[in-house]
Amino acid sequence: MTRQFERQFHEALSTTLGGRGWLALLEPHLGWQAVLGPHPADRSPDGVFRKGDFIVIVETHFSVREARSSWVLDLAEQVVRFDRLLSPSAGACGLLVTHAKVPSRLVAASARYPVAIHQSSPNQDMDELVELVCDHCESLIRRSHGFSTIEQTERFGDSSISSNMLSGSADGNLSIAASGFSYHSGEVEATPGDRSRSESEVSQRIQQLTGILGSHHPTVLSLRSELAQICQSEQMYREVIAEQLRFLGETSPDVLDTMTALAALLSQRGRYGEAATLYERASRQAIDGYGPHSQKSLILLNNLASSYVALGRTGEAVELYSDVLDRRVEVLGSDHPDVVLSQNNLANTLRELGRTKEAILIFMRAIDTSRRVLGAEHPTTLTVQNNLASALAEAGAIGKAISLYEETLANRMRILGDDHPETLTARNNLAFAYMEAGDVRRAHSLIEETLTGRIRVLGEDHPDTLATRNNLANAYLEAGQITRAIALHEEVLEQRSRLLGPSHPVTLNSRNNLGNAYLMSGSLDRSAVLFADTLDLCREVLGHDHPDTLTAQGNLGLVMQAQENLDDAKYLLSDTLMNRMRLLGPDHPDTIQSQIDVALVYAQSGDYQEGMRLLEIAEESCVRIFGPKDRKTRWVRQARERMREM
Repeated sequence: MTRQFERQFHEALSTTLGGRGWLALLEPHLGWQAVLGPHPADRSPDGVFRKGDFIVIVETHFSVREARSSWVLDLAEQVVRFDRLLSPSAGACGLLVTHAKVPSRLVAASARYPVAIHQSSPNQDMDELVELVCDHCESLIRRSHGFSTIEQTERFGDSSISSNMLSGSADGNLSIAASGFSYHSGEVEATPGDRSRSESEVSQRIQQLTGILGSHHPTVLSLRSELAQICQSEQMYREVIAEQLRFLGETSPDVLDTMTALAALLSQRGRYGEAATLYERASRQAIDGYGPHSQKSLILLNNLASSYVALGRTGEAVELYSDVLDRRVEVLGSDHPDVVLSQNNLANTLRELGRTKEAILIFMRAIDTSRRVLGAEHPTTLTVQNNLASALAEAGAIGKAISLYEETLANRMRILGDDHPETLTARNNLAFAYMEAGDVRRAHSLIEETLTGRIRVLGEDHPDTLATRNNLANAYLEAGQITRAIALHEEVLEQRSRLLGPSHPVTLNSRNNLGNAYLMSGSLDRSAVLFADTLDLCREVLGHDHPDTLTAQGNLGLVMQAQENLDDAKYLLSDTLMNRMRLLGPDHPDTIQSQIDVALVYAQSGDYQEGMRLLEIAEESCVRIFGPKDRKTRWVRQARERMREM
């Protein structure tokens, strides 16, 4: 097998992986000489590929009859060096591609290193080999138990509050909620074909190594954990954990990895309380075993904080994110990529609390560092830039937000391609900004483009595709196309109920959105029934103090107001305001909106004096948080002037 074949293989591999969203790091990275030693040309890897924050280093050996153990050891050493220098948050792994015969002992040995072996036939077609190696690279992300820590906000996701209209204006209580995502291990989905191949491959390795090492060997149990991840099987995870505890002991790193992967799966399924319990246990174990400043401990604490955000325990999450950030700065210095990730996650959570100005300052520091350390076009830089745009939009600086969103979208299209998931997210977010700016036509066009792309890339039933359908329904509602909005929200609710379950938090958001559409259409009875059922489910699944529960309670109060059941409406809306003041603080946008809602229900009940007082407080808050020219500030000012005339 000639070097020409290897060169053709790597060119084809780079092209095919690029089409799957991978970046080929073909040119020497800044600092690679330090990684590779005094003679980098002699030890330069054949291929280095990055997807998100995971790196695969590919080495090829096509002209040797039997694989050598030195290949595995040398590649493992390179992986460790790359991991130390580049610090990819999701980890790094080596992939050895060879036609050589691979002895069983070498397969068993390689399983304990960050190295995988892809053995192929010397007569295999080039295109087929490339596709299979690409599939193997994708499977390495799924089997990785390093945990990515960056959170990316997708705007205009699940709107949560209906419009409280005064004198026919629809600008009152329209709030589009942000959806933050923390990518843990275990959350990368395979297509059905990829999953089938991966499942078969791992099952064969388990069977092969069980005969060599025994069924309770750490390698075999780790492979069973990998199989559980591929199958997304909670039961398989729990079985592996039980056997790891029995045969390896509670302090085994393998127990920690499997426990973390199970926590990620539970988070993905909306079972945040159970996930948080596992993360708490895993983080204590990591701190005891590796120390409070180890990378593994800090990543687990990060993921625990993310679970707290999902549970509505946002204040605790801020404290935890702040603690992780301080420890990373202490250990790594302020210019390390992991510090950027921590700054991003802390800023996102401050946004959840309505502390938007603080969030913007932290985002700006993170972007400055990321541009200097990683480069202006690095995926992390673009993600933080996207999140800064979201924060600016929340602060009322919609023009600046649109400029940043447009820049982020252009860069992602050029670097990642039109159909990359992050490009689709950027397109979605720009659509949100256009909608906020009142440019409904451009917003509709972008949302429809995003939906078409996600259907093509991810499929009809993927959660991101359903989120885009939800966004389109919200856009229809914003444009006054209420019948179309209702039909689409009903469709999304049915799909989410079927795929995620009726009690999943995302499904509960769909129930809120459909109830909102019913309210906007004047179908008050249907809206009231749906909001009441949703409130009961939110209290049961999320707890009484979760922000989504307060949203459901506020929505029920609004429909009661529309039904002129003013005493119950006043009680529900006032209680929502009190709890938001307590949990989110006076400057949070949801708290300000509750002030407006309560003011209007008092006015409707004839108590104009109290209504005026509350609207004055709300206007002061709007000016302070959003600025005097923001459309919500203007609406509140106009509402107060009309109320004064009554």
